[in-house]
Amino acid sequence: SSSNRRKMKYLTLIYYDTFARFFSEIEDAVKQLEPSADFQHMAIFPSGHLYMLSHGRKSKLLACEIKKPSISKTVTSEADLEKIAKYHATVGARYGDTYLAALRDRAQNYVNYWKDVIDSYDPDVVIFSGDTRIAAESLQYYLSATTHRAKRYFFEQGPNGTTIFDTKGVNANCSFRKQASSLTGIGYTPEPAIKSEKFKRNPVYRGIDYALTAALRALGKLPPEWDSMSLGSYPKSKYSACVQHGRDNNPKSAQEILVALQVPDDANNIHHNPLNLGDLDLVTLVTKASEDTGLTVRVREHPLYRRRYTTGLYENLSVSKQALLSDSSLDNDLKNAALVVTVNSMTGLDAYFRKIPVITLGNSFYDHLPGIVRVNDPEDLSDTIKTLVQAGLSKCLGNINPASVFAEMRENHFLSGHYLDKDLSAAASAIASILTKGETCHPEKV
Repeated sequence: SSSNRRKMKYLTLIYYDTFARFFSEIEDAVKQLEPSADFQHMAIFPSGHLYMLSHGRKSKLLACEIKKPSISKTVTSEADLEKIAKYHATVGARYGDTYLAALRDRAQNYVNYWKDVIDSYDPDVVIFSGDTRIAAESLQYYLSATTHRAKRYFFEQGPNGTTIFDTKGVNANCSFRKQASSLTGIGYTPEPAIKSEKFKRNPVYRGIDYALTAALRALGKLPPEWDSMSLGSYPKSKYSACVQHGRDNNPKSAQEILVALQVPDDANNIHHNPLNLGDLDLVTLVTKASEDTGLTVRVREHPLYRRRYTTGLYENLSVSKQALLSDSSLDNDLKNAALVVTVNSMTGLDAYFRKIPVITLGNSFYDHLPGIVRVNDPEDLSDTIKTLVQAGLSKCLGNINPASVFAEMRENHFLSGHYLDKDLSAAASAIASILTKGETCHPEKV
C-alpha cells in the first residue's frame, strides 16, 4: 500500500502521564507494523509531557508552546472562539468577564498555533484524547476550517474495562450513538465485566501538575486548561445530618427512584446537558415530577465527589420530605430502584444492565439503546415516570436482554482493554491496526 512508501505522521493530543503511557504503547504498536512512522505528541499537562520525554518520545507542552509568538495569524469569528472556549468559560464562570475575554484571546492563540503545527508537520493522522476543551476544539476547528486531509480519531475510556476509539468523537458525539437503537443482542453472550490488574502509577508526575498548578494559581498565571471548578466541601457534620435526615424520614418504601448525579465539571455535564440542569435543578425536577408515585427519591453523588456538590442541594435534602441523600454502595442504591433518572451518568448504563428502567435528560453514547427512555421536555417527565414505574423495563424492552445488547455494542464499537490496565498490549495493538489499515472501527475479528 502507499503507506509503505511514505513516512506516516501521527499527531496526538494527550493530558496526563496515564495517557502518555497508553499513547507510548500505541506508538510502539504502530511502529511494529510501520517502522518509519513518526509521532509528535502534544501534552496539555506537564505530567504527560514529562512522561513522554523521560521515555524518549517527541513531545511538546502546549501551555508553553502557545506563549511563543506565532508566525501565523488567523481570523476566527467571536462565535467560533466562544465555542472553542465554552468548557473553560463554564468551569471558570466565577472569574467574570475579563476572564472570558482572556479565554477568547487564548482560543485565538491556539488556532494560530495549530496553523503553524499543521502547516509545518502536516500529519496524516490526528489522535485526540476526548473531543472537548480548548486544545482539542481549536485543533478540530482548524482542521475543519482548512478541510485538512488528516484522518481524525478520538480516544476515551469506555464502560466495563473497554476503550472507545472513534472517528467522530466521544460520549454523545460518537459515530455509533444512533445505530445503537437497532441492536438486539441476539446471538451475543453477555460477558462479565473483566477486572483487569491496574498498573502502579508513579505519583511524581501528577504531583508535579498539582505543584505547578498551585504555584501558578498563586501568581495569577494559571493556564485555563489546567484549571478546574472550585468545588467547596460541604461541612462533614452538616453532611452527616443530611444523610441522617434521609434515614429518619425514609418510609422504607420497597421501591425508590434513584437520581444519579454527574461529575460537576465533567464535559458530559457541560456539553451534553441541553436542559442545563445543575444538581439541585435535577433533583427538584425529578422530585416534583414523581410526587404522585409516592416513591422516595434517592440522590446518589458520584463516589469521588461526595460532599462536593452545591450547598443548595444538601440544604434541600436536609429538609425534604420526599428526597434523601444516599451514602450506600451502587449495588444497594440499585437494589431498590424502580427507576433511574440521570442527565447522562454511567450509572444509567449500570441500571440498564440490571434491567432497571432508565430516563436520560441529556445526550450520551448509550441514550439510543433499546429500552433507554430519553426525555427532552421536562413537561413530559411526570407522565414518563408514572408509566415506567408501573410497567417496569419489560414494557420498553420486550424480550431483549440488556446485557446481550451491550455485548453486541461492545463487540462492534468498543475495544477490549482500558488505558489504566497493567497490560496495554490488546488495546494498543487493536488501535495500531485501525491506524495502519485506516479502518473506521474494529480490526477484522479473526
